[in-house]
Amino acid sequence: MLIITAFICACSSFKHPDMDKSKALVETLIQKENSGDYAATGQYYTDDFNKGEPLDVRTTKFQQLHDALGDYVSAECIKAADSNDLNDFPSVYLEYKVKHTKLNSLEKFMVIREEGNLKVEQHNIMQE
Repeated sequence: MLIITAFICACSSFKHPDMDKSKALVETLIQKENSGDYAATGQYYTDDFNKGEPLDVRTTKFQQLHDALGDYVSAECIKAADSNDLNDFPSVYLEYKVKHTKLNSLEKFMVIREEGNLKVEQHNIMQE
């Protein structure tokens, strides 16, 4: 019985993350970033993403982006697709057009399962 349970749990990590839940995660992250609550953003990223950059460095970057782009106005998902990450694990790829008061941005996300939870593995922000 234990072997079957372990097999089922292992196989579940090879399914693509749920698209609607991935979108909800990313949209919540966008809201947190734009509200200035940078400390709370870490819970939405993978452990590797968080280890790759200290929170104070990420906070400084987000503050500089906010200064350049202006206040958040709206976000629209313009692309959503099942994909695979660089390690060939199932993921969801999302692109959002984010409107701000000064300039607009294009934000790209890769969402994966990490220990059973959806997390953002990659996040790229570009001026549109």
